[in-house]
Amino acid sequence: MSLWISFAIAAYFLLALNGIADKFLLSKAVKHPIAYAFYVGITGPLTLLIIPIGLLGSAFNLHFFKFDLAFQFLSVNATIIALIGGACFPLALYFSYKAVQQTSISRILPIQGGLVPFFTLLLAFIILRERLLPNQLIAFVFLVIGAVLISLKKKHGEWQALALQNAIISSFLFASSLTLTKYIFELANFGSGLIWTRLGFFLTSVSFLISHKSRSYIFNAPKETSTGNKFVYLGARVSGFFAGFLQNYAIAIGSVTLVNALQGTQYAFLLILAIILSVRFPKILKEDISREKIILKIISILLISAGLYFLAV
Repeated sequence: MSLWISFAIAAYFLLALNGIADKFLLSKAVKHPIAYAFYVGITGPLTLLIIPIGLLGSAFNLHFFKFDLAFQFLSVNATIIALIGGACFPLALYFSYKAVQQTSISRILPIQGGLVPFFTLLLAFIILRERLLPNQLIAFVFLVIGAVLISLKKKHGEWQALALQNAIISSFLFASSLTLTKYIFELANFGSGLIWTRLGFFLTSVSFLISHKSRSYIFNAPKETSTGNKFVYLGARVSGFFAGFLQNYAIAIGSVTLVNALQGTQYAFLLILAIILSVRFPKILKEDISREKIILKIISILLISAGLYFLAV
């Protein structure tokens, strides 16, 4: 199995842990999506912690565990693209959280599971001129169908038009962020690309403070959150930091389209974790384990496994 596939799967396992914590906090602690998007976004500067390592690597021509972290300045055009790529991510989080608030996460995941890989495939084709080999295209189809099915839940009622609109916007922004990040990785080394895109991530998150109404939501959130929930949030951000690091490295050395399509493995991990934790938190992490749902999940996991097989051959 290629190294980038292993890194991507490890990233999606950590993102599954992160997703469980996010669902818990959005259900119990944080009342407005912009507040949560802000606090997730301002963790972007954690990436700056690799600058001293990068400077050390530059001075002694060192590479750390195959991660090229030597810090570099980019051209003006590349810097702008990196900032835009980074900026798209917190905006995607905001629209995603907003859509969840307007409907439910069980309706959002299938939409994002299908649209994010589709938009990434399209953008990578146009911007990166990325072309998939026949076995990779087959893997892409299996992985995306598996991701949609494993995140699908039967719900009564109709979609709200605004929720669907926000889900589509968030999917496009997620795809744009990852595609532009891959573009920067082709121009610069891994460490520099990560730092400059995360700077855009941070600046956009800070811009949420411009609105007085948004500031009130943001500054009231910590006061309304218990100490225990703050530790859950901290754990989620640590998990998210390492997940982002691994996902970005997988994108840097592999196909951004296929790394995105591998998100189905995150849903598989999420399913297993949700079943285990639903015993402890049944009201928040309740998981449907009916016979019909179990069969659907098994089919989904088999499709994802088939996708992984075609990637490995």
